[in-house]
Amino acid sequence: MKTKNLFIGFKSSRAIPVRNGLTRDFLVQSTLDGGVCRIDYQPVPRAESSIVPRGTIILERSDGRFAIDIVLDGGPACGQAAELLEVAFARQCSGIMVVDANDIMAEPRLSSAREVWNYRNMRIHADDRAEIVGALENEGPTTLARLGEIAMTRSDTRAAIYAMACDGTIELDLRCGLGPDGLVLPGRFGGSTTLLTAFGA
Repeated sequence: MKTKNLFIGFKSSRAIPVRNGLTRDFLVQSTLDGGVCRIDYQPVPRAESSIVPRGTIILERSDGRFAIDIVLDGGPACGQAAELLEVAFARQCSGIMVVDANDIMAEPRLSSAREVWNYRNMRIHADDRAEIVGALENEGPTTLARLGEIAMTRSDTRAAIYAMACDGTIELDLRCGLGPDGLVLPGRFGGSTTLLTAFGA
């Protein structure tokens, strides 16, 4: 029996089939990106006979809705390109965003997102969650080092921060990495209180 590799995150409207590691990395980065409001997925019609899971990832961002063209092997075939355009029109997208391997593998964002996502299944004590949220409410956006100093948590503060970023309670600016000067912000799109699992991811 063949099982599908699925991705689930708090911004995802449904489980998203993952074709490869780079697509998974893109979905993780998008989930942790404060500029992305929602991740959707448009599957191909059921009549599609391809064994490889295909479909279109759609990002709703602060600057519009975009159908995502992840280019890993020189671009989509003609039929796939037409399919992507059709989905973009049908979902009233602002445009098509082309993403290649270099975009996804850009550092320090790639390593930072992977490190944070490792904590997605960590359970956070309610007191620790309240302590971190309260510290951010008092301080506003602050650095990881400063938040670690002022948030008195039972568990490892850095681990709790990462886990809370995975459920949307807070945000991390991963463009600058996870060093002491890494920026932590209150979550702008709410957070999920439900533990999410990325099956097979």
